[in-house]
Amino acid sequence: MNKIGIFGGSFDPIHYGHLLLAEQARSLFNLNRVIFVPAKISPFKLNTVPTRGEDRYVMVLKAIEENPYFFASDYELKKETVSYTIETLRALKEEWGSETELYFITGTDAFLGIEDWAHAKELLTEFSFLVGNRPGYQDEALERMLVEVRNRYGTKVEKVEMPKVDISSTDIKDRFYHGKSVKYLLPDSVAEYAIKNRLYGINWDSTLPASAQSLVNGKD
Repeated sequence: MNKIGIFGGSFDPIHYGHLLLAEQARSLFNLNRVIFVPAKISPFKLNTVPTRGEDRYVMVLKAIEENPYFFASDYELKKETVSYTIETLRALKEEWGSETELYFITGTDAFLGIEDWAHAKELLTEFSFLVGNRPGYQDEALERMLVEVRNRYGTKVEKVEMPKVDISSTDIKDRFYHGKSVKYLLPDSVAEYAIKNRLYGINWDSTLPASAQSLVNGKD
């Protein structure tokens, strides 16, 4: 059986928290590969304007280029409509065939609200899940949710134990905007791309490489 992890999200921008979850899931559950699928329009972020899909896709490619088990798909970015996970997983399942088992990779916060997702019953019935969980973070709530979905839908779901790291795309965007260091929060290649293309409201001189040194080298 070919086991493939599907990691969906805005990735705006992708950072080491995303990469760590993907690698932990791959290693612990013997996945053959992990495919990152940036969303064009998230149904939970309809009131926010994401960075251009093309830019987010390029940043994902730059972030994963050194891991031979990581791949990216622009399937959702090619769509004109909201990105629904059930539609993406069904399309990828059809593409890969019956000999492939898909595992949707997500975090604790997202999984706790999964019954509010579109076609949640079908999603939890048809596909397997790997849920990233930081030590001490909503442990009891997650355990209750795991038992509930297993009993109610027969869902195949496992926890991915994670080191306690606190990195968020929101914080990174704020740091970019104010010219603060993002060193060790995301790959240098991603930071350089964001700076060069003036993403995230960067309003200071972004000529590379000189002005990028304050971010890439971690000097405020």
